[in-house]
Amino acid sequence: MTKAGKWKWGLGIGCSLAVLVFVGAVGVATWYASRINAEYKEVRDTEERLITATEGATGYRPPPGGVPGPERIEIFLAVREDLKPWLATLSEANEQFAADREKQQAGGWKDVLKLFNTGSDLMPVYAGFWTARNEALLAHEMGPGEYVYIYRMAYQTWLNLERDGGPAADYPSEALTEVLEPYRDRLVDAFVPGVGILEQIFQKDNP
Repeated sequence: MTKAGKWKWGLGIGCSLAVLVFVGAVGVATWYASRINAEYKEVRDTEERLITATEGATGYRPPPGGVPGPERIEIFLAVREDLKPWLATLSEANEQFAADREKQQAGGWKDVLKLFNTGSDLMPVYAGFWTARNEALLAHEMGPGEYVYIYRMAYQTWLNLERDGGPAADYPSEALTEVLEPYRDRLVDAFVPGVGILEQIFQKDNP
């Protein structure tokens, strides 16, 4: 990875973490309260349909050996292809919030209120992305557990592109490389820095 690439990767993670810190700080007022409005009801409803159709009550169980077959990687990439416009929008919204935060963090309480409003503007973007993601997964018959599993396997463990989602799992490296190597370029092309944490958030993980 070039120095510019590393800088962009680091900036992306910084933006994502800054957004999550903000969301955590105003969570009671914004996150949970906003779940009752139409946008977040749609997120919840699409996720419930997704889980019912793909995972049911048992949840996702990795295949024997821990590495999904090529057909599941193809489906994962198809989902990400469908989400390309939304991933770009999500990244731009986070970057704008980070820029506003940088301008306003040294100000007084008025600037804090402005930042709160800017952060609140992120919520419809998040809701729109999560709904689109759930619908794409449903269309391709891939559950949330499998999507997150392959995401972490490919991007955090194998390609080592993103570590802000926690420690990587211990996958068998040879088997992993055998399956993923033919998809390296497509996986890299489908990766968007700084939004991985948000991509992996599902309501079932935040009751």
